[in-house]
Amino acid sequence: MMNRTVAIVALLIAVVLLALGLLFLCAATREPSRLLLSGALLIVGGGLAAWGGVTLRRLRDLDPEHLSDRITGLARAGDAEVTLPQVVAELNVPDGAAIAALNLLERKGTAHRERRGEREFYVFPGLEPSKVSRVCPYCGGEFSVKTPVYKCPHCGGDLKVQRE
Repeated sequence: MMNRTVAIVALLIAVVLLALGLLFLCAATREPSRLLLSGALLIVGGGLAAWGGVTLRRLRDLDPEHLSDRITGLARAGDAEVTLPQVVAELNVPDGAAIAALNLLERKGTAHRERRGEREFYVFPGLEPSKVSRVCPYCGGEFSVKTPVYKCPHCGGDLKVQRE
């Protein structure tokens, strides 16, 4: 929170310095001696604005809510599971921020932890692909949904769509 406050204050100071720099730049048309001060104000104000903007963006990227969305996207691109080292490496975030975001996903019920040997995985059950097929409730025949069949060719029963 402190870094956020410092970055916002830096942005506000930058706005004032940039405004003064532009004012002195306009005044330099009558007195060229003010051009040096104008340049210095514009450079310092621009530097503060850039630093404040980059800092606020980095803080937003490390926010657990925002980071949890990026982690979910990473899991969607993979096998519906991620590890802490994978999150840290691929999203370029510190361990603490990654742990906070993964804990948030666990609290929301979006992911759960699984231990396999020495490694700990965060599994996203909602992202796992589901198999859809047509099943006959009478004889148990199973048919692909790609096949346009609605009656069981074995017993003549109506097929039902089933997800696994």
